[in-house]
Amino acid sequence: MSAQPGLVFGVNAANYDVHRPAIPAELAEWLIPPNCGLAVEMGSGTGHFTRILVDRAARVVATDPDPGMRAWLAEQLPTATVMEGTAEALPVETGTADGVFASSAWHWFDPRAAGTEAARCLKPGGVLGVCWYDRGQSDLWLPELQRMVMSAHRTDRPVHQFHLPEDLPFGPVEKRVVTAARQMTPEEICGLFTTYSAVITLPDEERKSLIGRFLVHLRARAVENGTETLEVPFFATLYRASRTG
Repeated sequence: MSAQPGLVFGVNAANYDVHRPAIPAELAEWLIPPNCGLAVEMGSGTGHFTRILVDRAARVVATDPDPGMRAWLAEQLPTATVMEGTAEALPVETGTADGVFASSAWHWFDPRAAGTEAARCLKPGGVLGVCWYDRGQSDLWLPELQRMVMSAHRTDRPVHQFHLPEDLPFGPVEKRVVTAARQMTPEEICGLFTTYSAVITLPDEERKSLIGRFLVHLRARAVENGTETLEVPFFATLYRASRTG
């Protein structure tokens, strides 16, 4: 995981955990093999996906390079084994994992190195599962805020695309996309945007001013609609591939 800006989220892990929506468990189940013994997670963050894994796997090893994220996760989910690690160097023995997973994190990784490492850790037939859960396009967003968030993504690695090099020992990659909408208050929407790296790394006064203007804008839209909440589009993009050999 890249240190800039990938390691900024642990600065306020509690804010990230509260305001970044988690992928619904019923969608994530598509990624997890039945009777999953050891599940390994790359870039676990504050544990949104880890919470799903601990209910569905006999043992969970959750890894993250960010000490702030690891400290939060270890406190919140004592049943998971929380360890320092990157997607390119997992602290797991070769051929022991039934599943290796990354939720809203793969875009921070070197895809060849991460795919190679997942293949090393997985048993034959084990599953590499990758997903993202994020907001869709909406006329609710302030244009400058949307541009800022999108500009933080690596232009050479589309955020919701997952490709494995053909020479890695995996079968065909399966893909599933599910769209939905959430009802959120203006305050909740602003909270969501404070979890993006481009916003976190702004100077304090600039960040407060931008989010303040966004809140005024969203509250005005809610008044126009005569509602306390606004409809926010979300989509889940999921990929899975089985280890061959």
